[in-house]
Amino acid sequence: MGARGSEPAGEQAPSALQMRMRILEMSSVFSELNDGILRALARRMRPVGLAARDTLRLGGQGGDIVVFLASGQAEESITDATGKVLITRRPSPGDLVILPAKRTGGRYVTNIYGLTEARLLTLDRDGLLEGLGPEVEKVALTLDKMWEQELSAAAAIEVQTASRTAAPIVAFFSAKGGSGTTTLAINTAAALARKFPRQVLLIDLGAPFGHAALFADLIATGSIASASKAAAVDFEAVLRGNIVNHRTGMGVLPGTLRPEEVDVMTAELVGRVLDVVIAWQKVIVVDLGTSLSESALAVIERAECLVTVIPPEIAAMTDARRSLAIFRDIMNVPDNRMELVLNQRTPHPPLDRAAVETILGRKMSVIVGFDDSRPEDSTLAGGLVLQHDPSSVVSRGATEIARVIMASLKLDG
Repeated sequence: MGARGSEPAGEQAPSALQMRMRILEMSSVFSELNDGILRALARRMRPVGLAARDTLRLGGQGGDIVVFLASGQAEESITDATGKVLITRRPSPGDLVILPAKRTGGRYVTNIYGLTEARLLTLDRDGLLEGLGPEVEKVALTLDKMWEQELSAAAAIEVQTASRTAAPIVAFFSAKGGSGTTTLAINTAAALARKFPRQVLLIDLGAPFGHAALFADLIATGSIASASKAAAVDFEAVLRGNIVNHRTGMGVLPGTLRPEEVDVMTAELVGRVLDVVIAWQKVIVVDLGTSLSESALAVIERAECLVTVIPPEIAAMTDARRSLAIFRDIMNVPDNRMELVLNQRTPHPPLDRAAVETILGRKMSVIVGFDDSRPEDSTLAGGLVLQHDPSSVVSRGATEIARVIMASLKLDG
């Protein structure tokens, strides 16, 4: 890769450093570092030219190197010691190429193949240590976590390829923000993944800020919005590459990573995504949050099960009644496709189950009791409440919702 400091003087020009800092800022690994550290890392990045049809191979030493695709087109593949291809991706300019963690030794090899003439930017071990300073351990742990996500993705692809089905879609919606919809959606998806490991996908369409990956302690590196920029021939591969896989066996696909990407999320794009992912999974869970945008309506029209989360609060009743009327009278969603979940987010709710059922004229499918701060505590501890406290109220509620969904969809385990 050339001797240290051998790059042309132009590589240290302000414009070149600014471009490199922008790449680092857009990376989920380095985005939270301050400008001083980013500038120090940018100065230590070294350019590597990759000619069309040439291949750069990185083995066990890959854990000591960070590689970004700066320009051009390249294909990344990860193989095991036997040469079997585990996963293939086509990164976009600015993307980080995920390399094996150092502890994996020579068991995996990352190949970067130049589809066109491409330019890579690399950071070696010394550059990382010097540039990051006290932040080096945090970044190293994040890189290791991303590598574990890559191995999970490879295992998921193998399972999904062996069992191709047309997965039913389950949509989670609430008319009121703060109802706990995302918490219930992601824990329910994890509960379903216990029955169908690596065959449950959660799509996060919460706008403008989706938090599913955050709640699951996953590092999101791509989204539906970013996949929409790929060439049509690469769309499916890029979309699959943007799924991050959780150790419970579920995958998480963010809709957007930044609020300005919301405008990209059209009904056409979401429909295109659903057409692709239903062939990979056993169940698709979509967290709509409080959105009734065109993309959300496109999901609801195709959903075989619509889970509406309702808090037992007076202010929520009007909105809940209106949304249920829209689903029933305008969108023609039959009653047997709707499941209502009463989520008690406070210790002493103003309305009880009987009052809510009377107001809405519908029976509740599941009641989730007050669980104090356990869901938030689990997130701070780096995981789902279903993992940290399986006997908690929310864990039992999510498990019951999963049971109701499986009965509604006539799925067996």
